[in-house]
Amino acid sequence: MRTLAKFTFALCLSCAGGWFTVPAHAAEPCHRPRPQALIAWYNHTHPQKPLRYSRKESAIYHPISILRSHRPAVYWIGLAWLSPESGALFAVRCEGTPVDGLPTGAIGKLSLGPVLAELGESVTLVYVNRETGDCVHDAVQIVALKDNKIISLWEHGYNQGMNVPASTATPRRFISESYAVSFDENGRTLRITGVRATYVYLKDGSQASAPESTEALPTETYHWDAGGLRFIPDQPYRQSSVCRAD
Repeated sequence: MRTLAKFTFALCLSCAGGWFTVPAHAAEPCHRPRPQALIAWYNHTHPQKPLRYSRKESAIYHPISILRSHRPAVYWIGLAWLSPESGALFAVRCEGTPVDGLPTGAIGKLSLGPVLAELGESVTLVYVNRETGDCVHDAVQIVALKDNKIISLWEHGYNQGMNVPASTATPRRFISESYAVSFDENGRTLRITGVRATYVYLKDGSQASAPESTEALPTETYHWDAGGLRFIPDQPYRQSSVCRAD
């Protein structure tokens, strides 16, 4: 588990590889390859860009999330290991054969995204994009399978938080930005709303439970481009970040 002030990223430590049963609407048992087998498969099939994983130094948090889709008929496995910026998403057939993998940061959540006529069911994942001693930056991405390859349809910041040192004018603070993603009923338009909140640290070193100030971030709108297979913005949006660039 990783924690920085208001942010907590909980990971499953006890899940093991083997067989699992998919939900009642798809009753056949499916085989789940062990995470190490998926990583070995990916590194063998993608030698030009292997996953950042060391068998000796990386402890895998066994699958964070398993998600079943029916069109395409695969299940999705999200992985995370000891380095928070390292993880991977896999699409796997029911018999356990990997279809494709995608390097990411440590994955914390998988959910079904919109159903798109050109691709079928998409998948939304939340993962660690960046982490330092004073800053965490989680991102959200929408992906789908095309010709047995995982492709990215859209990505955006999701949760960000940073400790800001005290100065002569201001006390020590914690600044966070959090976003929510919503789709219209046909899944071809998505909207992003966000809030920036500032918390102060009290004299005893604890953080105030309520924010000192909040600010609504500008709403962003993206539309599905069937030709480019991407969600494209209505206009150029400045990607806000409370994290330092260093």
